[in-house]
Amino acid sequence: MTQTENIQLTLPAVTEYEEVAQTTIAHLAIRRGYTLKEVEDLRLIMAETTKLLIGPSKNNESLHLSYEVTKKQLKLEAFIEEPILNPLPQEDVERFKEVVGDLIDKFLIDNSKNHIYLTKLRLETES
Repeated sequence: MTQTENIQLTLPAVTEYEEVAQTTIAHLAIRRGYTLKEVEDLRLIMAETTKLLIGPSKNNESLHLSYEVTKKQLKLEAFIEEPILNPLPQEDVERFKEVVGDLIDKFLIDNSKNHIYLTKLRLETES
């Protein structure tokens, strides 16, 4: 049986807190034995995720991050809580896909709700 860690993190939606999100995802991956390459990929994925979501925010919203981590995969749900929906700019969505699309095994960007769902599978897994 694989133990799963579920972590919820809510941060102010400002660039000063992007490093907290990156450090959190890296720490969770390190705790589960992810390789240095996987950890660096996850830090980049997190950086691009927060950049995409925080970009259109009005700096009074919260960035919600939900991590589900096992030894085989890491799932992330990220969204900005906004009273009035402000769709993510299409050019920013395209940049996100270009920069990290190949690093993510599965992802969905729900532009109408400012949600990003992604899954990163392990490169190497122990038996």
